[in-house]
Amino acid sequence: MKHHATFAAALVAFLSLPALAATALAQETRASATAKLDKEFAASDTNKDGSLSRAEVEARMAKMKMGSGKSLDATHAKRVAALFIARADTNKDGKVSRAESDALMGAVFSAYDTNRDGKVDGAEAARARAAANGAVKGKAAPAR
Repeated sequence: MKHHATFAAALVAFLSLPALAATALAQETRASATAKLDKEFAASDTNKDGSLSRAEVEARMAKMKMGSGKSLDATHAKRVAALFIARADTNKDGKVSRAESDALMGAVFSAYDTNRDGKVDGAEAARARAAANGAVKGKAAPAR
């Protein structure tokens, strides 16, 4: 369960899904999350080669703000980037293509959409935030 929570923290940081930091009334749909991921992917792909290298992911992580408004320190940015690359890089070429990123986003969205209604609502977002916060602090993920 800790691995899932750490993975959740990595994706929350990388994807920066507003629903995961929003009020309890907000909802994120798969389509809106995908649109945000596409924008984030484009911003992270600084050399515009259509894929994300570890260095690009690390650089983006270091600039992102977490829910508390703080940025990740360099050590955590490296760890989160390494975890993201390890999970997303399914063909093991050392970089993440848009297709690999989209596949991972789909899996994460499905994991967060616990009631399978095609949306991540406030309660589901709160559980994802708690899992991410626990992983950042080295705690086990809360039960779903």
